[in-house]
Order: sequence, then structure tokens, then C-alpha cells
Amino acid sequence: MRSLILATAAGALLASVPAASMAACAAPSVRVNTKAAMSALLTGNTACVPPVTQPTMDAQEEHLAGGLLFDFKRGPVDPVDPRKQIGTWSVSGADGRGVFVTYDYGGGKIFTYSVWDNGDGTHSLCSANPEIKARIKSGGGGC
Repeated sequence: MRSLILATAAGALLASVPAASMAACAAPSVRVNTKAAMSALLTGNTACVPPVTQPTMDAQEEHLAGGLLFDFKRGPVDPVDPRKQIGTWSVSGADGRGVFVTYDYGGGKIFTYSVWDNGDGTHSLCSANPEIKARIKSGGGGC
């Protein structure tokens, strides 16, 4: 399965981009604006990105406590395509001034996003790359 957070080569160093230059998602989204809110949104939950929102993606990434990131694939006991760790995730920034989630897939593949609540059960991950819309499934597991 493809990683949830795919980006162009130009976006590979977004972690070093100042918050002011990060692209905002389309209105009427509301930004997840505190570290506590971002952690609560993601910890123990799965980000589900169907290919309809991003044609190059079909992802279900579990955000475990402690920052571990797993691709659920077909589940932990599937003999062909089992769940496996694909990287780490972390929350950074300053409450009220710009909070971000950063994904590190290893090998220099590090992507940082602001996260916005769309009010329709989806969240948008935004950076200098195209917006990624995901449904956050509570409790982890497959989408």
C-alpha cells in the first residue's frame, strides 16, 4: 500500500518551512490549533484516505501512542499483506499560533502538515502540496 503522505520532491523538506508559508485549506475549515487537540485527534486512531480524494493514494494509517505509524493493510494476522510499521508521527508548533503534524517515513521522506476540520467528518492535511482529505477512524484498525 502507498503511504498516506505522498508528496512531490519539492515538498520533501516541509518540516523546515515557516508556518506562515504553509498553505491553508479551503474554507470553511477550522484549523486544529492546539497540540492537545491534534494529539487527541490522531492518537490511537486511523487516518483513512480513499483514492477518490487523492487518486494516487489508498491509505489507512494508524497513529499509535508514542509516535509509531503503522499501515493497517489487511490487518495484523493477514499472511499476505499484514499490518506493519511504516514510520513515525509527531506534533509540533505553538498553541494558537500554528500546530503541525509531521510524518517521517525514513530515508529523508519527512512531511509536515497543518490539519483542518472540514465539519463533515473529514479533515484536510495541508502543505505546499495538494490538499489531502482523510476520515479519522476512532479506535484504530482498518478503514
